[in-house]
Amino acid sequence: MFEVKKLITQIIIASILIFVLTIPTPDFKPAYSNQMYSAENVLLAATVSKEQQWCFPMDEAIPEALKSAIVIYEDEYFAYHPGLNPFSIMKAAYTNLKSGKVKRGASTIPMQVMRMKNKNASRNWFNKMREALAAVKYSLFHRDDTILKEWCEMAPFGGNTIGVKAAALRYFNRPLDKLSWAEYALLAVMPNGPSTANLTKNRMKLLQKRNFLLLKLNKKGYINDTDLELYLGEDIPTHTADIPQNAYHLLLYLSKKYPDQKVFKSTLSHTLQEKTSEMLQTEATFLQMDDINNMAAVVIDISNNSLVAYHGNIKNKNGKFSYVDIGQAPRSYGSLLKPLLYAHVLESGLLLPHELVADIPTSIGDFQPENFDKKYRGAVPFTDILLKSLNVPAVRVLNTVGLQSYYEMIQKLQLAYLNRGQDHYGLSIILGGGESSLWDMCRLYKGFAQNYKGITHPYSEVKVLADTPSSVATSFSFNGYTIDHLVNTMADVTRPREEKSWDYYGTTNKVAWKTGTSFGHKDAWSIGFNGKYLVGIWIGNEGGEGRFDLTGISKAAPVMFKMFNALPDNAWFGTKPVYSRKEIISICRESGKLAGALCKHIKNLNVEHLSMRFNPCTYHKVVMTDDAGMQLSEKCATFMKKQDTMFVLPSHMEYYYAAADLNYKVLPAYRQDCYDDDKALNIVYPSDGIRIFIPKTGENNQNNIILKAYHRDKAATLYWIVNDKYIGTTTKGKHEILFTGAKGYYQLSISDQNGNFDQISFEVI
Repeated sequence: MFEVKKLITQIIIASILIFVLTIPTPDFKPAYSNQMYSAENVLLAATVSKEQQWCFPMDEAIPEALKSAIVIYEDEYFAYHPGLNPFSIMKAAYTNLKSGKVKRGASTIPMQVMRMKNKNASRNWFNKMREALAAVKYSLFHRDDTILKEWCEMAPFGGNTIGVKAAALRYFNRPLDKLSWAEYALLAVMPNGPSTANLTKNRMKLLQKRNFLLLKLNKKGYINDTDLELYLGEDIPTHTADIPQNAYHLLLYLSKKYPDQKVFKSTLSHTLQEKTSEMLQTEATFLQMDDINNMAAVVIDISNNSLVAYHGNIKNKNGKFSYVDIGQAPRSYGSLLKPLLYAHVLESGLLLPHELVADIPTSIGDFQPENFDKKYRGAVPFTDILLKSLNVPAVRVLNTVGLQSYYEMIQKLQLAYLNRGQDHYGLSIILGGGESSLWDMCRLYKGFAQNYKGITHPYSEVKVLADTPSSVATSFSFNGYTIDHLVNTMADVTRPREEKSWDYYGTTNKVAWKTGTSFGHKDAWSIGFNGKYLVGIWIGNEGGEGRFDLTGISKAAPVMFKMFNALPDNAWFGTKPVYSRKEIISICRESGKLAGALCKHIKNLNVEHLSMRFNPCTYHKVVMTDDAGMQLSEKCATFMKKQDTMFVLPSHMEYYYAAADLNYKVLPAYRQDCYDDDKALNIVYPSDGIRIFIPKTGENNQNNIILKAYHRDKAATLYWIVNDKYIGTTTKGKHEILFTGAKGYYQLSISDQNGNFDQISFEVI
């Protein structure tokens, strides 16, 4: 009989155990907020979860003080019961039956976790029993710390605040591990009645609950009498604080890039992020007076390829947050790709660093580029496409080196948004005829700096996450000669007057930099770097509205240099690039080309072993003059009194060069009986084959065009003929004539009194 009873008992116990084990436990997990932390583990930004709640995962240990406060208040025997506390159940039943209503609960922490996991379930006896049994099963398979961690993640704290981490930030504006016993006690009591967790309406009730717990903690020996008095005297918060949003735009970018990740440990410096944010907002107050409302900035540590500050936008003039991330948005980059062209041309051996290139009216198909100041200089050193950001020479050089090879290099570098094919952009790609982002332009310029330092994979993605290596976008790099001349040209302080105003910004750091301005003054850029940092600035209006004087040099450069001044440990590069095979060549000082036989002023230049590709200088001529200083041809050599070598440009370049450079000496006029045809006459405008569109000046469907020519002989007389019809004569070195014509094709012919002749064709459309 005894054995039967024992067997029955075992069967009952086993049945109960099996029943409990087979009861499904709710598996609900809260939707977490996206969060981003600085390199120092300070919260920089967060977003509400998909459930529109502030809820942060507990990925760190629960502070012991908070753990004690929760257990003492919610479940004093938490460490001893199997998920249910029978003594609490009996006490609650007795108290509630005696009073005739529910006055006391008996839920344990595991039961509360099950209730929170059983979200939105009806509060009836069946669900309560199921949650109680599930709590037993839950306790059998989980350690106490795991149960407490889930409680801390899911406990409601009023409104849309879920979990202790979010509550610590919203109620105390501090991280969870920086609170006092009084603050931990308030957190412990708030979930007990989340509907009453209102700092204004139920202030006294919350205070009473907190103080009750503090007294209990004192009685249990967790806090002494002296500390108890201090904690009881602490006030409770008066309002909820805002979650930090010091890098909201970067968090949004990372959340889209890594949709399955919720917590991001970034490389951003908390100190620099706040410091640069304050600086940008100060600068914005001045810009917004001119109705320039938006700004973005990127700061990268060159030495370790990591992002240290990122600002996708600023607050508007009313102090409201701007959600558009300009740092990632496609914008017209203006002249920012000119350094890439400069490097590409040096790498190809097409030109030497200071070699003269033509800056004259240019027409390539229907494309007629103009310089920003609408002027021409005849010929400029190749470096001036960077130092003066000249458009016409840049287009001419790109056309010579080839759009295809240049665009292929852009594709190797994987620059954002520039992926629509070379025919889509044409030669205008060098003038901002495409779009890219501040983020990728900064990666490119960061690459220049790392290329200079000799770092492998210099143009790789910038490292943003502390625990994730930066991905290699490309293994592309320039040789030592190319990057040496590029960086040092960009750092040249002998800039033209309009680009030297940065001197007044007070920078004490050597910086290699470039500005950019988009067509219509819609985007102003400035990107610079030294051996430690890269700083990139974009200024404009997110809606694309242009503004007067919104240029890279006037608006973006001052902010960039001020930001450099605010950064610690600035330094120029400690070493120069390594040449794979260095060679010293002699070049002409005037032309920048490989020194020719007639070059008088020569200097040395370090290059890679490419000198066989370079063309010698042909811009010098032996000039013979008579006793009156008149030039003589070879046939009149017997009259020579003086012979010298002169720097002489082709006449179509000399026309503009002589006007731009007052030190340039033009050839003396020929003696009348000793003339030599050396292409002294040249049509300057229009160029051959150009198609000209000019708005009508009247109702007669006619257009006015100023035709221009150049003659080295100031005394020459020029005769102008259009379509075999004589239209006029010019003298005294002023060879410009007004031509009025309807739409159509024209042939212009000009000759002088000595029979020199030039001819071109053009079309008016």
